[in-house]
Amino acid sequence: MIARFGYFEGLTEAQKRIQEDNAGRRFKAALISQPGILAVYYMESPNGDRATISIWENKQAMEQGGIKANATPLLPGQRGEDIPSPSRVEIWEVLDQFVAPAAVRA
Repeated sequence: MIARFGYFEGLTEAQKRIQEDNAGRRFKAALISQPGILAVYYMESPNGDRATISIWENKQAMEQGGIKANATPLLPGQRGEDIPSPSRVEIWEVLDQFVAPAAVRA
């Protein structure tokens, strides 16, 4: 498995709204419809920086899925140049995984 970390540092409030609109109306659905995607997390730190983690079955699925998801046409009112891109990206190999049982999470 492969994990892709995308970091969005120093976004303005306007950029955050555009990012949320894009994710909610277009990109989440495009991304989770890709073969090989296992999980996606969107996060925000106390200082307002944001990050995403996507977990993929393998590197090829990550690369092809990212290309296809990003090629999804923009919706009315969206401009590609306004949608923030990550300031940096890291790719890590997943060595192990576990999920707490539902009873522990409740």
